Amino acid sequence: MKATCVISAKDLKTLLRGLNALVSEARLHFTDKGLRVRAVDAANVAMVIATVEPEVFEAYQTTEDDVVVGVDLDRLYDVCKSLDSKDIADIAITNEKLTVTSGSMTYTIAVIDPSAIRREPKIPELDLHAEVVIDASEFKKAIAAAEKVADEAIFEKTSKEFKIIAEGDVESVVYSADSYKLIEANSGEARAKFSVEYLKEFCKAAEGTIRIKLGTDYPCWLTFNIKDGFAIEYILAPRIEV
Repeated sequence: MKATCVISAKDLKTLLRGLNALVSEARLHFTDKGLRVRAVDAANVAMVIATVEPEVFEAYQTTEDDVVVGVDLDRLYDVCKSLDSKDIADIAITNEKLTVTSGSMTYTIAVIDPSAIRREPKIPELDLHAEVVIDASEFKKAIAAAEKVADEAIFEKTSKEFKIIAEGDVESVVYSADSYKLIEANSGEARAKFSVEYLKEFCKAAEGTIRIKLGTDYPCWLTFNIKDGFAIEYILAPRIEV
């Protein structure tokens, strides 16, 4: 056995949902510091970074400093959908297979040679000076509203408020949060436009709070803090008008 861990089925499904929102397969790193995943979508428009610290797991053990396994996320997420969120999931990994046991059900899928999976991206260094923290459910509602009127959304941060603006041909919608509604905010200002389709996919991991970092016409960096020690991050390139 190369790695074993026990995690709540709810957290496992949140993790897989967040990863599968962007990529269909990925390398999972089981390290002495927890689970780490980093991948970029086929269009090179967005990146996902997932971190699950050891304390999030009920039990966690690896036989090496970095156990790397390639996983078909489409298949794994599909079989894990049936897990009861109140249960726990026992995960065991060998060179040939990944097994998930929860309650009376055991699922086994073949793993993928990590070298056959697209190379992991480097995390970019970005000068994102505007920052806010809002409730993830608020973000999810704002993107759902934006989707009804446009395929692009503008994120606008001023010294006093944060807005998500979607403008269609004849309709528009604006989500606005001032200092009283924001959990955290700095004084930075920025404005950039992003694909609603990607943002909608990111909302599949919308739990806890979300930290949004922005720069004018720069990528946005979204960190969904699911719980202490468990975060799913997305970096999304902007749409720039020529």
